[in-house]
Parts: sequence; structure tokens; C-alpha cells
Amino acid sequence: MPYLIFILIVGFLGGFLVTRCATPQKELKTYPLTEINPEKVFKENRGLKVIKENATMNHDYYRGGVQEKDEGEALMKEGKWEEARKHFEESNRYLQVVVKYQRQDEPSLNVYGDVMVIFVPNLLMADNNLKLITIYKNAKDDNKAAEAKSNGEYYLSKSLQSVNTEWANQIKKGLEDAFPKK
Repeated sequence: MPYLIFILIVGFLGGFLVTRCATPQKELKTYPLTEINPEKVFKENRGLKVIKENATMNHDYYRGGVQEKDEGEALMKEGKWEEARKHFEESNRYLQVVVKYQRQDEPSLNVYGDVMVIFVPNLLMADNNLKLITIYKNAKDDNKAAEAKSNGEYYLSKSLQSVNTEWANQIKKGLEDAFPKK
């Protein structure tokens, strides 16, 4: 009798798994740069600066991560590599808190009331790591550059599991070009 129950359970689970695996995956819509891009994300999160001591909710950490990234981008354009590095790394620290509690990127997330934001923490970390590769290469630190590439690829794959964007495709190309195959 116990063997019969075991066989029935295994048969049921096997059928369930085959059905789940055979179910076609939903194709993700590709969002163009006009809909999801860094400037739009920065604009949505400008305002009162978030500091870690005051961040209490997930969207506070997200906003702080975006603000740090925005500062890093500006400093990188000015050629202030070391200062930019600190902001990109701090942005990643904020965003790691975010993905700990909400792992998926969302093209439009309701954060409170009727406030909707572009919510792409994984994509932002992938982009931060792409920028860090450039900074580390400039500092002649190939080990950290390789680590940033690995981290960037990881977060890009997490982002692409839930939302596909032209921005992600640009990051993917940048990560591929960062260490050309010989």
C-alpha cells in the first residue's frame, strides 16, 4: 500500500512538472528608449535627497540608488573617475537592498497612492557595473573590472527575466564589448 501511494505521488508530480515545463513562456514586450531610459528614471527620482539613515521603505532605497547613480553619471562626464566610482558603488548598495525584497524589474510600479515609477533596480545595477568597468579599466584594475562585468551580466539577466528594454540591449552590448574575445 505505501508503494502505491508513492507511485501515485510521483506520477502526479511528474505530470505536473511536465505540464509546467511544456507551457510556453510569455514573450516580453520590448520597451523602447523613449519609454524607459536613464533620464526618465533620474527625473522621476529627483528631489529631496535620500540618505540611508532616513530610508525606511523599499522605494526610499530605490530612490536613493537612482540619485546616487545620477550623481555618478554627472561626475563621470566631468572625468572625476574616483568620485563617480564611489557614487556608483553606493547606488549598488542601495539597490541591493531593493532587490532583496522585490526581485523583479517592472516597467511601471505603483509605489503609493497613484504614483507610478519605472522600477528597474536590476537594470540600474547592470548599468552601474558597466560604468564601473570603464572606471576600473581607467585605474588599471583588471580584476575589479572583470568582477564588475560578472556582476553586470548577472543583474542584466535578472532584469531581462521580467522586462525587455532597448536600454538593456545597449548594456548587453557594452558588457560584451568590455572584454573583447581574442
